[in-house]
Formats: sequence, C-alpha cells, structure tokens
Amino acid sequence: MDKFSLNILLIKNLINLMGGICTSVNKKNKVVVSRKASQKNENENSINANNNNSIIKHEEEKDNKNEQKPQNSNRSSEMISDEDDESRNDKKKNMPENEKDNFSNPDIIISYLNNGKTVFQEVFKTNDNISSLFDILLVKKSKYAQYDLITNEELSLSSKLNEKIGTIFPDTENAEVKMVYMGLDLSDDMKAFYENYNTAIGIPLFSSNQNISLLIFYKQSKNFTNKVIANNKLSKFNILSSICNGKSVLYLSGGENHNKSKFTNIFASIDLLNTESINELPKLNVARSRHSMIFIPKKYIFIVGGGTNEVELYNIEKNSIEIDNKTNEIRNECTLFIMNNTTLYAFCGVSPDGSFLSTVERCNLKQKDRLWSYVNYTTADNTLFEECFYVGSFFSETSLILFSASEDENNEFSNILFDLEDEENPTLNYYESGGRIKDVIPEKVFHSIDQNTSIAIPLIKNTCKYYKINDDLKLNIEYCPEVLKTNM
Repeated sequence: MDKFSLNILLIKNLINLMGGICTSVNKKNKVVVSRKASQKNENENSINANNNNSIIKHEEEKDNKNEQKPQNSNRSSEMISDEDDESRNDKKKNMPENEKDNFSNPDIIISYLNNGKTVFQEVFKTNDNISSLFDILLVKKSKYAQYDLITNEELSLSSKLNEKIGTIFPDTENAEVKMVYMGLDLSDDMKAFYENYNTAIGIPLFSSNQNISLLIFYKQSKNFTNKVIANNKLSKFNILSSICNGKSVLYLSGGENHNKSKFTNIFASIDLLNTESINELPKLNVARSRHSMIFIPKKYIFIVGGGTNEVELYNIEKNSIEIDNKTNEIRNECTLFIMNNTTLYAFCGVSPDGSFLSTVERCNLKQKDRLWSYVNYTTADNTLFEECFYVGSFFSETSLILFSASEDENNEFSNILFDLEDEENPTLNYYESGGRIKDVIPEKVFHSIDQNTSIAIPLIKNTCKYYKINDDLKLNIEYCPEVLKTNM
C-alpha cells in the first residue's frame, strides 16, 4: 500500500473513532472543539492504536476544559466579589476619619424616659461605649446629678459602661432607657424654699430649772413671741446641744448630760406653730456635743461634728436616721451651708484638741454615694480664715458671705466672701459688711425670710435682738426689748 492510501485509511479510522466532529463559534469567534460521542471501535485497527490513543488524550484534555467552563465562570464571580471587597476596603481606607465610622458603624436613636415620658432623644453609634449614654446626661440634665439607666428588660447599664451600645441593643435602630435618679430628693431652689416654708424660726433659751423658754420669730409680723415649755422630753437638752429650723419646726439634738461626763444621743422636734406638739425622734447613732445641724429642703437634716467625723442623715418624712458618710476631719461647731442646690459645704470649725480649722470640705448630695472632699480654695489680698466662728448667708448664685462671729465685744475678725464661680478653685476675699456679729449664733446661718431679707438669731442674754441683712447686704441689728420682760 502506498503512502497516500495509508493516510486515507488513517483518516477514515479517525472519523469512525470520533463519531463525527461538530464545531461552534463563541462570541469572540474562537472555534471550540468538543467530543459528543463515545468510542465505537476502541480495538479496531490496532496498527494505529498509539496514534489513536494520542488523539483521544488530546481530545479529552480539550473536553475537560470545556466541562470546567461553568466552574470557571463561578470562580470568576467569586474573584469579582473579592475585588469588590478590596475596592470597598480601599474606599474606606481613603475616607476621612469622621466618615469611616458611618461606613461600618450604624446609628441608633436612644430615647431617655422619666416616669414613662420621653425627656429627650439622642443619636449614638452602635460602636460607642455605654458610658457615652451617661455622659450626655451631664449636658442634658445636670453636671451634679447621678443617674442609672435601665433597659426595658430591667437591665442596669451602670455596670456595663465599657460595653458597646450595639452589644446591649443588637439589630435595632431605636431603643429606650429609663432614667433613675440616685441622689437625695432635693429642692430645685433652696433659697426660695427657705423663704416660703420657714414661716416661723425658733431658738431655745435654756434655764437652770430645766425648763426651756422658746423665742419664736414670725415672718409675717416680723416680731417675736416668748413661750416657756415645761416638758420632760426637752429637759435633757442644754446649751451644748445643736439646733436647726426647717419648715417651721425646731429640731434639737445631743449635748452633754448634766454632770458633763458624757455626750448624749437624744433627738426631738417642736412644732413652732403649735408648741404643744413635741416629738421624740429616733436617737442619734453617735452621741454628740458641740456639733452642727442643717435643714436641707425638702426633707433632710444633716448632723456633722461633735467629737466624731461620722455624718448622720435624718429623713423627716420617713422619721429615720442613719450614718450617711464621714468627713475627712472632725469639725466641732463648723458652719454648714448648701450651694447650687446641690453641694453641702462644711467650713472650718474646731478640732478635738481645741485648735481652729481653716480647711473646707464639700459633699455632692445628688450622688448615690455621698463622699466628702477637701476644697482647694485660693486667697486674694492675703484673705485667711481666722480663729472665730462663721455665719453663712447667700450673696449670689455662685457665692456666699461668711460673717465672722465672736462673743468678744472687741471682735475685729474679718467677714469673708467665698466665691464659687470657679467651683474647682473657689476664692476667698474680704467682705466689708458695715458691722460685726458680737454674739454666739447657734445655727451659724442667716435664714431667708423674703427675697431681700435674712436674719440670724443669737443666744439671748439680757436683751432680745437679731441680726438682719437686706438687699444692700449690709449687717444691721434689730432690738426687741419688750419680748423678755415677762420672763426676766
């Protein structure tokens, strides 16, 4: 057989083996060859077996590539998706910092509720810490007051400060929190409360026969009455007991027993509008003498000093008394005063060894845990606290006057203006009032009886009098000589 005939035979065998050839053209006009039929005569023409196997292998490789095309198409989609992610990451990477958060940190609207009503709403990022929910309260509500925030599931957020908002409120664009105030229930305007509710102010005059002569100043008449009260409930109080007035009620506590061997823990009240109403109150937790008391509207009395640094809190409505906190120093006969409707200040006083103190402490009453801290004050013109007692009076919203008080007829101690405009660094300045207090003022406070007038009642000796400051904030003395005549 010649060479040409052999080639023809090989071609025919190939055609029989492949079962025909079909072609198709793709969109790019490329020819793709695929095998459609199986081998029919696998063992035919053994002479060409090697050539046939070679051709079959070549065609199978092509066929496998064609069968894998759909998979290659999926892989291509995955690659595109990956490229999109990379593109997004590149886009985020090139964003300004303030836009990056918005890209992957969605907003959440938090509604703040009080007594079931929405007080305000604020927008946060889900990646913000829970602490940011509390921070906004310092701006929206008060920089002094402490709150807890409770979810609708009754979860307290005060213990979750470092967790993310989105962790506590997942998969939501809106959430609610209930505001729970943690401090004491205080008046929003202390000065106005004193003016409106202190319609009568009393001071006891202790006598040797254990009766109490009660001097009462009535705001409307601007005059005194004098009543002798014989009551065993009051017989143990003496000149070393502490007093304070609140809502036309006189409170008395502590002192020394009659042989002066130890302090007492007795506590009582007298209704100044009905002096027959005398009540024994829960005993002090700590026996005290030469201590200080102050009425804090709406319903509290703080008891400070008297041989101890433990501070007691009496709740008038609940008729309960407890140890509330501790001052840093023992302050006998200190001056107590409330400022910014929030902060209780303790000025100076006497240490247990008898030396006068020049330090000042304060306590935020709108906190759950009320702690005393020293006040870092500065002095102007060499102003200093002196070795005397001080009587406090409102001067402005951010300052008070501390009038020096001494029994010494030659009292030349200076009055002080305590300026709290910078609360973290208040300043002391001398204040010229036009007069001096030359008496003992047991409460160490001027009582506001109207917008322009405040009075302080001293321990009465032979003549009834009181110190008065008007809107000019100058010190005056008013005498009422007829009041004591019936009892002298």
